[in-house]
Amino acid sequence: MSKNIVAIVQARMTSTRLPGKILLPLVGAPLLQRMLERVARIKGLGATWLAIPEGAQHDPIIHAVDALSDIRIFRGDETDVLARTYLAAERANADVIMRVTSDCPLIDPEISGEVLAAFLQSPVTYARTAFSSGYPHGFDTEVFTMEALSAAYEEATEADEREHVTPFIWRRRERFPALEVDYQPDFRHWRLTVDTPEDYDLVNRVFARLYPQNPEFGFSELKTLFAEDPSLLEINADSVQPTLADMPGAPQ
Repeated sequence: MSKNIVAIVQARMTSTRLPGKILLPLVGAPLLQRMLERVARIKGLGATWLAIPEGAQHDPIIHAVDALSDIRIFRGDETDVLARTYLAAERANADVIMRVTSDCPLIDPEISGEVLAAFLQSPVTYARTAFSSGYPHGFDTEVFTMEALSAAYEEATEADEREHVTPFIWRRRERFPALEVDYQPDFRHWRLTVDTPEDYDLVNRVFARLYPQNPEFGFSELKTLFAEDPSLLEINADSVQPTLADMPGAPQ
């Protein structure tokens, strides 16, 4: 029996370091729209749901994706992101969930599809791009079963497990068999997510350079661009990537 595979994208207007970042413009459209356009190209997905908080301050998110008729909206708790994600997955009748975040407008559909394919071909309950090596920050993709998400929703008590959705799962590999999709040479030092003004500056310049000629540009085109102009990566070189204390590869 085929599985209902659903992408759930978390988005909010109240990010700490760069509030409203998901509505910043990228070549004529909100950052969130550009990100979702990429998600729509991931092979194997049955639907994409946008999981946003309740409250008027988050209403602009809905208007920002008006142009994307195939995006479904779920609204839930702002701080308990695990509950918001689980209830969105339940509403979507998901069997398998792909989790990607809205502040990654350079996510590569082929790489996300590679993670999904690896998950479906392996006897695991959780798969993701590697934590500490391989693909750049900003390509991060997680895939897991509804059963694993349900267990996290029912049992997680730590604050970071409610806020970040999957730590309950990846901290318990003996219970939730997992795999990581790695890549060599290592490009994990590239920071292609948007969490600071400098991050946005870099991403905005990348879109301005690549999107007009090829709206579907990906990892290959990025490698060429940064080889030709390595100064671009210096724009946000001082931005710090937040990590959880026990995340693989995090500072001890």
